[in-house]
Amino acid sequence: MAECGASGSGSSGDSLDKSITLPPDEIFRNLENAKRFAIDIGGSLTKLAYYSTVQHKVAKVRSFDHSGKDTEREHEPPYEISVQEEITARLHFIKFENTYIEACLDFIKDHLVNTETKVIQATGGGAYKFKDLIEEKLRLKVDKEDVMTCLIKGCNFVLKNIPHEAFVYQKDSDPEFRFQTNHPHIFPYLLVNIGSGVSIVKVETEDRFEWVGGSSIGGGTFWGLGALLTKTKKFDELLHLASRGQHSNVDMLVRDVYGGAHQTLGLSGNLIASSFGKSATADQEFSKEDMAKSLLHMISNDIGQLACLHARLHSLDRVYFGGFFIRGHPVTMRTITYSINFFSKGEVQALFLRHEGYLGAIGAFLKGAEQDSESRCWRP
Repeated sequence: MAECGASGSGSSGDSLDKSITLPPDEIFRNLENAKRFAIDIGGSLTKLAYYSTVQHKVAKVRSFDHSGKDTEREHEPPYEISVQEEITARLHFIKFENTYIEACLDFIKDHLVNTETKVIQATGGGAYKFKDLIEEKLRLKVDKEDVMTCLIKGCNFVLKNIPHEAFVYQKDSDPEFRFQTNHPHIFPYLLVNIGSGVSIVKVETEDRFEWVGGSSIGGGTFWGLGALLTKTKKFDELLHLASRGQHSNVDMLVRDVYGGAHQTLGLSGNLIASSFGKSATADQEFSKEDMAKSLLHMISNDIGQLACLHARLHSLDRVYFGGFFIRGHPVTMRTITYSINFFSKGEVQALFLRHEGYLGAIGAFLKGAEQDSESRCWRP
């Protein structure tokens, strides 16, 4: 029903969704211990970002140089250790399937709403669809924030401020995940947000961006067709099935058509010539695992090619992928990376994000934090 961001690191799923430490900016210092939170309600999932402070002890070491001192000080310790209390601001994440939107609101009501809370920052289509339900259940005013503005704001923020946020994935490399160093010079870039559908946005500056394309074939397609093919209703279960499948049992490959590679076109015999191509003529039943793997390849390849074409069209060499479709799943990242490398001849780079699914929620949170900061500055 609901899943929290994990605190560890790993190769797939929510192990990449851990909470983040916020930089010591003025807008976050002004929050102090306030319970600030924001919500992003998409077509399938509700994402929640909420703020807290974490108190912890830090040991600091001060060293001394006793060289050249008198013999009486030779036996004094060369260092001094002190322990200090520090408070760190953190942003935490939880996601709910929209089927359980009321359970999400119950969580917010029980844990995040206090007597001073007046407004909830909300973005995504659900900010409109569930507005009345949210206001009735939480007794708060819904402040609806623009979807694209929040998405880009969140993406810019994590790319600039969160260490090791973006990474490339290379199967069979050591390590497979190669993290990028965050820096302030991130523009321009292409953001491909894979939610229920796909949105493609060209980002030129902090405030200048343009929606340049999209597709109806996205995460909702994988979930919906996957449910029809396998009778499996859970997204993560579909990914698990796909991880155990063999797509070549279902897909028609180049070698199935030409008996091997297509030398003239430079196509390997292992390339997919037709997704689900074998299912039309075979007299056998296909396993759920094989069908899920074929479906995942089909959608990932399509998204990768579409992203590459838009990147080339706008002369961009970096494509970041957001949304909750990928989830750190190796098969998905490998397929998208291969697709982009293949169609761009290595000139466009696919980059993935640790907090891919929470960009909109982070952006809405930042909008609320900025508004809080401005109101405090104007307070008499």
